Amino acid sequence: MRTATWSSTLRWGGYPLVLVVLGLRVPISRRRVQGGSWPREPGTDRDTGGAVESVEVGGVRIAFERLGTGDPVVLVGGTGMPPVAWELCGLRDALVAAGFEVVTYAARGVAPSDAPPAPYTMADLTDDLAGLLDALGIAQAAVVGYSLGSFTAELLARNRPDLVRSVVLMAGAGPLNGVLDAVLRTEAELIALTGRIPPAYAAAQTLLSTLPPHVLTTDEAQVRAWIELLGAQEDVWASTEGEVGQSAASDGWARDPGRMAALTRIRVPALVVAFEHDMLFPPSSGRTAADALPLGEFALISGAAHGGLLTSPTETITAVLAFLSRTTLGGGRSR
Repeated sequence: MRTATWSSTLRWGGYPLVLVVLGLRVPISRRRVQGGSWPREPGTDRDTGGAVESVEVGGVRIAFERLGTGDPVVLVGGTGMPPVAWELCGLRDALVAAGFEVVTYAARGVAPSDAPPAPYTMADLTDDLAGLLDALGIAQAAVVGYSLGSFTAELLARNRPDLVRSVVLMAGAGPLNGVLDAVLRTEAELIALTGRIPPAYAAAQTLLSTLPPHVLTTDEAQVRAWIELLGAQEDVWASTEGEVGQSAASDGWARDPGRMAALTRIRVPALVVAFEHDMLFPPSSGRTAADALPLGEFALISGAAHGGLLTSPTETITAVLAFLSRTTLGGGRSR
């Protein structure tokens, strides 16, 4: 666990974004993709960090980036997660170095993609991903989802198995537990009362779920740094509609009574990654999901909470790379 904080300016396709990760604060720009792509910066290309491009899928403009060559892997972010997070945690570059082509994108509601009127459903988010793959000419890919992105990956593997070579469900697989139920009920009530999720609540919920207990209870300096940095969290959204829409999609998915039984319909290799101290999707939930998947495997990342992708990146990347190297290399297809 890193405890130091520092400032850094990173860019996604040449345009500044915001992300709060382990003390990293990246400036925000709400500038949106207006045409088919943003201009490339001098010297950039697709393989080394090229331009952020966009496609229109069902009337919603989705911003994406492609890097590397090889079997395709698409990375699907969690609630309000900007694609640059995959770069900061190191997974994107590790996959490229391992010989994969990597697609990252901003889900509907997250800048610089469009934020159509709320509410959204997981079917909406999954259709966006299927449409993006089709637009990019990717016939089949490994799909790695984190948190809300795990819901998208799971539903895509269930409904569009032709598009999915293998799937990684990270911090988002398993039945609805009491903690997640309480969080979703609180969000729904706040939205009903105020029309949004108040930034102070969003920051507190993110803080308490992202950091493991030993950091929350013993590392006051890091906790205070995260509180300050999470003040910029709302800037990842294209508009309030995006935050409200994604919350509605999460709630609907978590409460779907047939969701767990439908895991038996996923017939591709699947890795469930759980984090030891994840209150929202604890290891017991992940094991239940992995056991229900016909080709399911389970990996536990020790010492991490729901934000383990960001706080324990080395262990997480190792587990994901090992799985994808066994199940995907040599098997993906682009049209």
